Amino acid sequence: MKNLFRWAIVLAALALVLIAPAVFASAPTGAGPNDALMVPTSWQTIAPNTTLWFYYDYVPGLDPRGHVSVQSRVNVAVDANGVGGLQFAIYTPDQATAWMSDPTTAPVGRGTPFYDTVYGTLAHDLYWSGAFKNSGRYFVALTNTNSVAEPYLLTVTGDSAILYPTPTPVASPTLYVPITVTPVPTSTVQGKFVFETATGGAIYTVNGDGSNLTQVSHGIDPAWSPDGTQITFARWDNTAPGLYIANADGSNEQILYTTPFIRSPRWSPDGKYIVFTQQKPTNSTKPVWKLGVIEVATGKLIEPQCGQQCYLPSWGSDSTTIYYYDPSAGIMATSILGGPAWLVMGPTGSYFDTAANIARPILQMPPIQSAEISPDGKTIVYSQQAQDRWELNTVNSDGSNATGITSPDLILSMFFNVVDHNVAPAWSPDGKQIVFLSDRNGKWEFFVVNADGSGLTQVLKNVTDSIPLNYSYSYERMIDWTK
Repeated sequence: MKNLFRWAIVLAALALVLIAPAVFASAPTGAGPNDALMVPTSWQTIAPNTTLWFYYDYVPGLDPRGHVSVQSRVNVAVDANGVGGLQFAIYTPDQATAWMSDPTTAPVGRGTPFYDTVYGTLAHDLYWSGAFKNSGRYFVALTNTNSVAEPYLLTVTGDSAILYPTPTPVASPTLYVPITVTPVPTSTVQGKFVFETATGGAIYTVNGDGSNLTQVSHGIDPAWSPDGTQITFARWDNTAPGLYIANADGSNEQILYTTPFIRSPRWSPDGKYIVFTQQKPTNSTKPVWKLGVIEVATGKLIEPQCGQQCYLPSWGSDSTTIYYYDPSAGIMATSILGGPAWLVMGPTGSYFDTAANIARPILQMPPIQSAEISPDGKTIVYSQQAQDRWELNTVNSDGSNATGITSPDLILSMFFNVVDHNVAPAWSPDGKQIVFLSDRNGKWEFFVVNADGSGLTQVLKNVTDSIPLNYSYSYERMIDWTK
């Protein structure tokens, strides 16, 4: 009945749209400067052998001498998980105008690989930075030269860059009925959370009812020990980067393993090990991320077999099996006891190649940003890109029964082009619920849903009303839940 009611609302709204005057212009496609897209706020996919144009407005700041200030620099970065074949060019307003009559017009700049000056590792697949004397609309032309679609994250930062200018008002339809979305109810849950405000930001603990909010440390991807008495997290600080543990109140902090880049530490259910992913030194321009396991009592390092891009590890209930995500393959599993990794869930289906007039298999899944196995080792929850949004899904640990547990609001997505994203899931201690981040209210907040997708509620609203959260689609694990 609930679905029938929602579709009745959709059909009613559609009828209103059809009888109203046509006042909405077609959406831009990114085909050129006069059809450019806004800079996206999340990971997207670019089709093979395609160029997409994006725009930002620019207003330089001046120093006391009337010169363009240092703060006026614009930084453009493209991250693509080390995938080659992507290029971008920067065009000034005059160059963009010239390009429309002469596509051979040279840009003012091009993106190049950007390396961390301290560790020599690849920080961005492509990067460009510069400032201009004149205000106006500037453009980024992103090209995929590969024969397959590629995921990418385009970011444009800088005090002088205006990414989302206020749209020009348009006439309202003659018939207009405002449509609102029923707010998600708020609730409290049992247990205790540890969460980060951002990658490398403050780490807090808080009760499930929002009480006893306490800052206990700072770092990356915090997680509870099995008994809830300790936390583990990573740091990339230049002074002492590595894997850390501390008491739940932040006391007795100590480093277990020193290395520059660590992500996603998770304690094994038996409390003996902590798994993580770490960036390994390499001569390649593509960063290599491998799994590592520290035996807590001895500090012994174990390195289970996996590929070159191993992210988001979590433990099976046996404290020996590790599930993780490989962008080139899918959701994988391996064992600390040895032996090769195996595929849990990979690309499925096919697409029709019109040029070759044949069906070809899909070789790459839509990108995944978060994945974690349930406490009983039976179900994996993951956040995956679904066209223009991110949704939560579950799949059995044997790769069967992939099921969506969040979905977009039909009214907002179909008629108002408003998209919300659901990311960074973590299981409740009993495996019956999932806590996650969503921006459905215009900012990142915490929500809880039952494992079957029912019972959506907002939690910790008093916390997110006072503490802003920053999620940047960089495999963050923002929150963890204990009894």
